Amino acid sequence: MITGPLKWYTVAGRIRDAVYDELTVKPARSGVVPGQIAWDECDCGLLAVSLAQVYLTETFPDQLARRVGNACDAPYEVGEFVIQVIRCVPGPDDQTLAPTVADLDASAQEILLDAYEMLKGTSVLLCEMNRDREISDFMLRPLTAQGPSGVCGGNELRAYVALFRN
Repeated sequence: MITGPLKWYTVAGRIRDAVYDELTVKPARSGVVPGQIAWDECDCGLLAVSLAQVYLTETFPDQLARRVGNACDAPYEVGEFVIQVIRCVPGPDDQTLAPTVADLDASAQEILLDAYEMLKGTSVLLCEMNRDREISDFMLRPLTAQGPSGVCGGNELRAYVALFRN
């Protein structure tokens, strides 16, 4: 069982490593980041994992809806992880010409391959961690498209991971 003051960082790092290893095209930048994921640079590759929230629960994945005893009795903490893979996407040339359909198609193929590989890497890892009792439980939320914003676009996957409180 993963425990200790950096338990959430440990889970985030393992998720980052699993997704990175699964990606066919490795992003230029990758890591665990604090808070909301910022697209500071769309340098044609970003893999970021962040912890969005942590809450207490008696029944995973539901948040504690009412006080349990003195609130010290909830057996689990749940962390919500945000995983994003962002790529450059075609944009207009010199603000006059729209990208070609061929460029858009190639970009769609890359981003959809990323989606498949993100989901596979994350689900395989969390299944193994659950089987090995490193985590108490997990649940993946729907993978969603991100962007385009400027010339950046990609995918986001959210994962809920439960750990015993310590």
